[in-house]
Amino acid sequence: MLESIFTLNPAAPFSSAGAVVFNLLLSFVLVLIVSWVYKKTHKGLSYSQSFVMTLILAGVIISAVMMIIGNNIARAFGAFGAFSIIRFRTAIKDAKDIAYLFLVLAIGMAVGTRNYLIAVATTVVSLLIIWILTKTNYGSIRKFDYILTFGFDAQKNQENVYKTVFDKYLKTSQVLNIKAVEGGHILQLSFSIKFINENEIQQFISALEKLGSLTDINLITAKNDVEY
Repeated sequence: MLESIFTLNPAAPFSSAGAVVFNLLLSFVLVLIVSWVYKKTHKGLSYSQSFVMTLILAGVIISAVMMIIGNNIARAFGAFGAFSIIRFRTAIKDAKDIAYLFLVLAIGMAVGTRNYLIAVATTVVSLLIIWILTKTNYGSIRKFDYILTFGFDAQKNQENVYKTVFDKYLKTSQVLNIKAVEGGHILQLSFSIKFINENEIQQFISALEKLGSLTDINLITAKNDVEY
């Protein structure tokens, strides 16, 4: 059965329920893999479960649309007219999400036109590229990994109180901002930092908290360049 499916003419109409179901299921499996990689590689605060579900549905729906259109020009214009009346008002905050959307559309189109090799190859190669770029943090211009902020009473404590903890856990640290509050008694400090071992982040925070002289300790990642 599979051999007969793969040898079909892409322009030929779908005459069997088995071929239709096979295309829909193949589209679903491929875009499901895409959505899984999206979840695993996503960075920042713009993650949306709704967008992940949209990726899956878009791939399957486009596959069905391409099967409906086939080589019928009239149907193609009809589908174009139907989609042209849809207005998408949801703002996409991460530009990378647009690439994912185009990817699942391309997969759906390839499967719907029986170009299975293109669909599978596009999925594998695209996701491999995404995985490599994510793991290498390609494109980032930052020289540090995290931003640390805390309050410090300069009148009651010496600067080397937290310096000892910095020397133990951090590879590099650089002051980003110093702000005096409460009449200059409290300094709000911001640092760009890079850990010697990122597995010791919790120990680092605990060591700062045990000092007892620091307040409002916050650590946020600086690896992601996401605009809002």
